[in-house]
Amino acid sequence: MKLFLDTNVLLDLLLESRPNHLASATILSIVKKGAATAVLTTQSIIDASYVYSQREKLSLDRFIEAIEEIMEIVEIASISEKNIKSAMDSPFSDFEDAAQIACSEMAGCDIIITSDHKFREYSFAPVYTPKSFCEEVFS
Repeated sequence: MKLFLDTNVLLDLLLESRPNHLASATILSIVKKGAATAVLTTQSIIDASYVYSQREKLSLDRFIEAIEEIMEIVEIASISEKNIKSAMDSPFSDFEDAAQIACSEMAGCDIIITSDHKFREYSFAPVYTPKSFCEEVFS
């Protein structure tokens, strides 16, 4: 099982105040134990750094430490030119989501985990929220 973790899942991991923090941490634990693999994109890391350090006004050094720990557990995929072109040709109005989905498909992910409900409208793979994924796995 190869999971694609959207940017909001990364933010859930980094910010304990977010409502999906525990579910996202559980998913990372599953990956760390080897029961699944997971993919984040470079774009997600960049976007999360902005939210963490600029919007939340938290330490960039702490962000980097956390990302280093996460990078030991998950794969990092770069948004490629092919992904950008796919997003440009996509019928979907959210360009960033279209690029993320193209990248996840190219990375071979078979499940997408996100809190963004729009993903369900145009994803090639099953889409779960962090909470619904944990409920599925542990039920």
